[in-house]
Amino acid sequence: MTEFSIYQINTDRDDNRICFLGLDTLERFQHSKEVDPVLYDRVYDGKLDCNSLETIYEKFNIDHPADYKGRSLSVSDVVEIRESDTLNPGFYFVDSIGFKSISFDKSLCKEPVEAGSGKISVLLVEPNKYPKMIEIDDTLEAMQAVVGGDIEEYMPFEDEVAIICNEEGKVNGLTPNRAVYEENSREMQDIICGKFFVAYAPFEVEKFQSLPPELAEKYREKFKYPERFMRVNDGIVAVPFKPVRADKER
Repeated sequence: MTEFSIYQINTDRDDNRICFLGLDTLERFQHSKEVDPVLYDRVYDGKLDCNSLETIYEKFNIDHPADYKGRSLSVSDVVEIRESDTLNPGFYFVDSIGFKSISFDKSLCKEPVEAGSGKISVLLVEPNKYPKMIEIDDTLEAMQAVVGGDIEEYMPFEDEVAIICNEEGKVNGLTPNRAVYEENSREMQDIICGKFFVAYAPFEVEKFQSLPPELAEKYREKFKYPERFMRVNDGIVAVPFKPVRADKER
C-alpha cells in the first residue's frame, strides 16, 4: 500500500502561467528551473495499492475516486510519496513524459482546499497526442492559457458543444491538429491548428460548461487519432496515426 499526496498549482497565484508546463520550459517563463511550492495547494491525501507512479497518474487522470476534488492529474502537478512498500518516498513532478524527482518544501504550500468550484471539465486535443479530459478554471484567462492565445468559439456539430481554439492558429503557423468533417460524411470542413478543447455549450446558456460523460466519450472517440495533413492533387488529405510513446506521454 502507498500513502501519497497530490499538489496542484493554484492558478490565482500563477502569475507566470506555468500551470501545465513541463520542467524544461519553467525557466523560460519564470526565470528559474526550480518548482516553486508557494504556487501549490495540497488537494488530496490518500492511499492506493500500486507499484508505480504511472498507476497513480492513470487513476487520478481518467478514473477519479469519489472523494477527489482536484483537477485531473496532469503536467506540472506534484505527487508526494509518503510511505510505500514499492515506491521510494519523495516528491515527483508530473512531466510531459514520465515523472521527475524534485526538491519540494511542502510547508510552503497552502493547506487542503475544496477544489473544483469554478472549474469545468473539457476535452483537450493536442497535435500528435490522444485527447484527454482536463479541468480548467472557468475564466477567459484559463482558456487562453490552454490554447496559447485569444480564443475562438467554433460550433460545427449538431450537439451543443463548442470547439475552443486559438483564433490566430492558422495565421501564426501553429501545428495542424485535427480536421473537422461533415456530421454524416468524411467531407473535410476545416483544419484546426494548435491546441483546442471541446466544452459543453448549451444554446440557452452564455457560459461554457463541463462536458457530460456521454458527450465526452463521443468526442474523445471522434478526435481519438492525431492526423497528418498532405496535399494530394488539388486538395488536402488527413491521415490518422497512432502517437509514438502514447503510453508515457501526457
